[in-house]
Amino acid sequence: MEVWGLTGGIASGKSQAARIFAEAGVPVVDADKISRELSTPGGAAYDAILKRFGTADRAELRSRIFQDALAKRDLEAILHPLIQAESMRQIQSIAENWPGPAPGLRVLYEAALLVETGRYRNFSGLIVIEAERELRKKRLIARDRMDEITAERIIAAQTSDEERRRAASVVIENNGTLDDLRARVIHFIIERGWATA
Repeated sequence: MEVWGLTGGIASGKSQAARIFAEAGVPVVDADKISRELSTPGGAAYDAILKRFGTADRAELRSRIFQDALAKRDLEAILHPLIQAESMRQIQSIAENWPGPAPGLRVLYEAALLVETGRYRNFSGLIVIEAERELRKKRLIARDRMDEITAERIIAAQTSDEERRRAASVVIENNGTLDDLRARVIHFIIERGWATA
């Protein structure tokens, strides 16, 4: 079994790429989905987040952590160990339930901060989805209904495209349409022999 990381800057299209991989039969573990589940009422991180921040509202937390490094560190200290444990549990479950030969199994771990945390080194490879900064800003404004200054601040707070590129085993460009991205992802899957698409 190989576990590959899948990352990219905010609004680069990494979640769209993950869906395309999943549709082609490549199992995907989604760190952001796990984070959301942990942060909702009844989730393992909910009480600790509420105690530290007084709220578990994702938009409010995002606003705080991009303005306050200590708040960011505290939120990551609460969430990251829990996300990592649940991710490993899901990967193990996929491996145990995989119907084919284990050596042929490829699992993608989709997460935003693989390069920032250095966790990309723990994977068999790293796929980076990359889109031009201005396009990402436009997507972020449209998707999350935020103002341009906030979008720019969020993008600027992340690791640079150059750093992600240096860490990448493969870079998949996403400056076009969803069909363009699908074609690039399917090409990668076929080229690597990961699945028939």
